[in-house]
Amino acid sequence: MIIRGEKVILRPMTVDELSLFYQWATQSEATPFWYGELVGEQIPTFLEFSQEFPGYYFDGSQPEKGQSLAIIVDNRAIGEINYNKIDRENNSVELDIIIANDSDKNKGYGSDALKTLAEYLFQEMNIQTCFLETVTQNPRAIRAYEKAGFKQTKIFIENGIEWVRMELGRE
Repeated sequence: MIIRGEKVILRPMTVDELSLFYQWATQSEATPFWYGELVGEQIPTFLEFSQEFPGYYFDGSQPEKGQSLAIIVDNRAIGEINYNKIDRENNSVELDIIIANDSDKNKGYGSDALKTLAEYLFQEMNIQTCFLETVTQNPRAIRAYEKAGFKQTKIFIENGIEWVRMELGRE
């Protein structure tokens, strides 16, 4: 499966790329928004991370449980986007995204990746709502999510940290 957006191409990541995903999540300019004091999460070990993102995220064997996709721009992977376990009761799913380097941000790649994956999930997986959550101290991400069509639906406090939930519904 290859999913083409306006600016990006999304392709399934492989099990061999789990270490790259781990590096982006734990050792890149995106890390503070995934792990650390800002989000109240300790950086996981590789083993802990691989348990959070098991093999089916990379081999496509259980698409209802989630899948990890590389974000490709000019034939190079700049980040990762994934959907997690589909809630079939509500036909909703949570998305996560990483653009690893600041030099690839503010170019519309993240927004395009989100729109592209959401449209795929609406059409191919019969999803009605995609959502994501980020700390309110990440205005760059919030703007990118809004640019992709997501709307703020809730602000909440978890472990003393203020978060925003944003949703995109099927048209």
